[in-house]
Amino acid sequence: MAQPGDTGLVPLLDLLDLEAIEEDIFRSRSTGDPGGRLFGGEVCAQALVAAERTAPPETTPHSLHAYFLRPGDTAARVVFRVDRLQDGRNFRRRRVTAIQHGEPILCLECSFTTDRSGADHQVTAPEAPDPADCAPFSFPHPTKWSLEPHDVFDVRPAVPERDGRPRFVEDLWFRPKSGKLDDRVSAAAVLTYFSDLTFVSSILRRARRSDIAGFTSLDHVLWFHNEVRFDDWLYYAKSSPAAGHLRGLAEGRFFHRDGTLIATAAQEGLIHARKEA
Repeated sequence: MAQPGDTGLVPLLDLLDLEAIEEDIFRSRSTGDPGGRLFGGEVCAQALVAAERTAPPETTPHSLHAYFLRPGDTAARVVFRVDRLQDGRNFRRRRVTAIQHGEPILCLECSFTTDRSGADHQVTAPEAPDPADCAPFSFPHPTKWSLEPHDVFDVRPAVPERDGRPRFVEDLWFRPKSGKLDDRVSAAAVLTYFSDLTFVSSILRRARRSDIAGFTSLDHVLWFHNEVRFDDWLYYAKSSPAAGHLRGLAEGRFFHRDGTLIATAAQEGLIHARKEA
């Protein structure tokens, strides 16, 4: 268990760990400060943890698709209800509904498989500077979340700030500041947590508009191709293949430092324009 002031993986594992309150029903253990919105990556990762606890140990997650339905409340714990959709020979499928104040805030469907062979064909990792040559980055605004991501991860954008564009829009190197995984939370769940950080903002690469005030994530998708490890730097390559006036699509790929493709992500975001005075 984390102690006050701890950084790295331990406080994150504590955050993602869930309390079992009934068969196939779980609850988050901690809350943040009142008056804030829950981080979507946190709820999505916790929902995956809930699903994992109903799946056999010989399986691992290979895909998930979550819809963000309502803003979450940082001051209230979340209840996760798991529905066992299918238990086949090679695949298990689960639906998880995250509930606060009697209403669903997220619905996640995920699939588990006994196939651990991994991908034998992949895209090539993009050219990138060594993480030692990249300046660390801290998220600019404090949140009301129960955990600040920059206390967990060393995050380093792969390019310096340019053209006035925030550095977090760019590709990222990242790794935990300290600590190791334990048997409470999978590496896939930790990656799911990180995958929502700065992701929707990559739409700014395509939507070069001066009137954008912010984004709301509508959904989040992950496919796992190879084993997730946190024993070295990971690279988060982000892009935006399409953007319109109200919505944009973000795509991302995670690579180990040796170039192995770990996972592919996608997310659609709602674009909020500044109101004219």
